[in-house]
Amino acid sequence: MSHQTPPDGAAAPAFLNNTMRRTDLAWSDWPAIRAFLRDEMICRVAIHDDPFPYVVAQSFTFLEDRFLIHCSRFGKMAELLRANPNVTIEVDRPVALLKAPKGQNTSLEYYSVIARCELRTKQQIDEIRPHQYLALDKFRPEKDYTPLEDGALQQIVAFEGQVKHMSAKKRILSDGQYSPPGQPRAPYLRYAFAEGAVMSALPDDAFDRDRFKK
Repeated sequence: MSHQTPPDGAAAPAFLNNTMRRTDLAWSDWPAIRAFLRDEMICRVAIHDDPFPYVVAQSFTFLEDRFLIHCSRFGKMAELLRANPNVTIEVDRPVALLKAPKGQNTSLEYYSVIARCELRTKQQIDEIRPHQYLALDKFRPEKDYTPLEDGALQQIVAFEGQVKHMSAKKRILSDGQYSPPGQPRAPYLRYAFAEGAVMSALPDDAFDRDRFKK
């Protein structure tokens, strides 16, 4: 069940650029990419730090051209983002384990999106409140909750990540993505993973707006 399905036939945005070495893995179906990003629960945010990048898993909400995230205003993530708001966001979904007789023919079916973003920081409560309500539309579209409290909003900082560049790739056998061009088709056996933690896997009662009235 999908709660936020985009209209079919939407044109790909200018920031989607799938120039890559393995052209056979390029994923250019923008409505499918957008639906994937709206359905996934967790992204990984790579942030500038010295001497190593700082990478953190975050829940997120994806809109047409931006990611909404937030964190404690007192932690390392907020400190680093104040210093440099340029980040890379990665979202993936493993689908199945693939095995063939040759050891090198061990692989995965998957979907993956990488976005380079510039974050805009929202520190004031009057900015954070609408940001968080917009983010909550993904997780609680039934709007069954009480208003956000000032005390909670004072503990966080919100970030709106404007996408500057995005690439997407996938490998799905049923789409004919078996082996690199020019190589023999590997006789893969496919072992599907259980359905992952995605919004569309939740039952209808997870979105019951009257749950707290019963």
